[in-house]
Amino acid sequence: MRDSLLIKKGINRREFLKSTFFGAFFALLYPYTGNVRAEELPYNDIFWVKNIPHFPFVCGGNGNYHAGLESLLHLMGSRGLKFYRSSIETNLSGSLGLIAPNDVVLIKVNAQWKYRGCTNSDLIRGLIQRILDHPEGFSGEVVIIENGQGRGSFNCDTTDGGYPDATVHANANDESHSFLYLVNTIFSGRPVSAYRLDPIRNTIGESDHVSQGYRIYENVSYPCFTSQGGHRIELREGIWNGSEYSQNLKLINVPVLKHHDVGGSEITASLKHFYGIVSMLDGQSGFRHYTGLGETCGKMIVSVRTPVLNIIDAIWVSHLALKGYPATMTFRANQLMASQDPVALDYMAAKYILYPIDAIPNPRHHPSFSGIDAWLTGARNTINEGGGLYNPDCGIVVDQVTKTETEMRTYLCGASSYYVFGASDFNGDGASEIAVWRPSNGAWYIEGQAAQYWGASGDIPVPGDYNGDGVAEIAVWRPSNGRWYIQGQSSTQWGMPGDIPVPGDYNGDGVTEIAVWRPSNGAWYIEGQAAQYWGASGDIPVPGDYNGDGVTEIAVWRPSNGRWYIQGQSSTQWGMPGDIPVPGDYNGDGVTEIAVWRPSNGRWYIQGQSSTQWGMPGDIAVPGDYNGDGVTEIAVWRPSNGRWYIQGQSATQWGMPGDIPLAG
Repeated sequence: MRDSLLIKKGINRREFLKSTFFGAFFALLYPYTGNVRAEELPYNDIFWVKNIPHFPFVCGGNGNYHAGLESLLHLMGSRGLKFYRSSIETNLSGSLGLIAPNDVVLIKVNAQWKYRGCTNSDLIRGLIQRILDHPEGFSGEVVIIENGQGRGSFNCDTTDGGYPDATVHANANDESHSFLYLVNTIFSGRPVSAYRLDPIRNTIGESDHVSQGYRIYENVSYPCFTSQGGHRIELREGIWNGSEYSQNLKLINVPVLKHHDVGGSEITASLKHFYGIVSMLDGQSGFRHYTGLGETCGKMIVSVRTPVLNIIDAIWVSHLALKGYPATMTFRANQLMASQDPVALDYMAAKYILYPIDAIPNPRHHPSFSGIDAWLTGARNTINEGGGLYNPDCGIVVDQVTKTETEMRTYLCGASSYYVFGASDFNGDGASEIAVWRPSNGAWYIEGQAAQYWGASGDIPVPGDYNGDGVAEIAVWRPSNGRWYIQGQSSTQWGMPGDIPVPGDYNGDGVTEIAVWRPSNGAWYIEGQAAQYWGASGDIPVPGDYNGDGVTEIAVWRPSNGRWYIQGQSSTQWGMPGDIPVPGDYNGDGVTEIAVWRPSNGRWYIQGQSSTQWGMPGDIAVPGDYNGDGVTEIAVWRPSNGRWYIQGQSATQWGMPGDIPLAG
């Protein structure tokens, strides 16, 4: 009997097969089944995001909002699984959401290895930012946890396992961005900490609320420790407040998908990832390797602490090596997959992400392989016989877990991104050209022009009129060294890793100035001007001519409260968490209007105008003056098919998944 994948996305099977990166492997699937109501069949939901940009951060820069995670949370929200528990109803928040304002949120990562063998820290960066952005404010604590069983490192500098050096190599676009870098630099001063469980070697009793140690429950163990923020975390019982336990403790499980071994677990996904919570010094190590793998993980999940969400990191997949090294043993898949059902999630990730990667697929990576099926079955049985997972008080809506594909329902979307600051009139005719930059080869594909090669993987495209001739020059900014490479000019060092490039005409002379915004201190560094401080960490820079004087004003939009802070003007509330700011001159009066695009419903909210529906979740907003009439047109680019949908024009195919669209 063939497997079936139920896609509930409003597209037909042919469109799905065209958009999926591994479309060939879905050739035997049943067609999309319509007219099926969720209440008639107890499907367990899988949320799948593909085509995550190589440069996933907001505005193409190094802000904290991760395009893949943003798309995932919006996809979940559109299907009723809200990330935030709040009285404020939005696509991301609701009364039955996952994360409450005062929660202590544990993020379980893989930090036993480094390079691409550990969890992607860019993804964790985006996740932490989202937790801190709770619409009611966040008063809890975020704690990154891991037990590397004596060889873990949050600095991603372990030498255990045959790595060639002891230097920092995080699984991130910038390999210096380890988990400790996130805690100590990116989120310095925020309620974010890390707790490595490796040094905890002792067992403690039920009445001990002071010692750092492990407690035993049947044949598993779980940690009890005090966080940097002073929270006494006893994983099975909850948060000890001195006299009783509270249940404002949430666990998010974020494994990196990879090959593990031959003859053991075969792969690592969300279940096996729980080996980084138990202590292998509790006397059960032999049983767990690997006869009792499924039972151990199932018992940890059903009887100790159920993750409110499992997110499989498949941005880089180490399909040939446990340790994520060397690079030739890894593959950039640029995908995320998530579910509250870890059994279903591991089944789907193995079958549809890991298994197809090899040129000759490895049958030991397929969930039907006996070595994998055994622990999937063991975990399923342990969880279901233990009463299932359903716990609405924590936002967990899955009850019985499954490894049967017909009992799963998969929602799929491509990753949204954010348009690049700059001008895109590449021929001086007064109209924006549709154009993309391809990170994989550094090529600029501009409609009506021959391809030009400028930049390298890791760069950020920053087109602009840098010489005042009325034509946008192609240009890139390199985060690794802070240099601007503008075609026809000498390179210039301006900025540093972590900055966001924000080119604009900040003095009104008709020439684009190079400029960066530094999230860590809110400073705008504009060449030829003194530094100005405007904005705070978590804001999104939105420079524009908001008064029509021909000069770009510095401005930020704050996702946490939806307010626009424009220098020289009163702040304005416009938009809400989850929106994407899309300022532009939408009425042709020479003044930039504040505006947001809402991925959850595809609507454009432009101040002074009625809202307009244009686009869908997974699209990228690309507003621009595409007909040269002086008015910004609303437009989206769809990564799944490379098509540009510009209001008032026919759709145009230009680009492919992984490209960065250039709008302006």
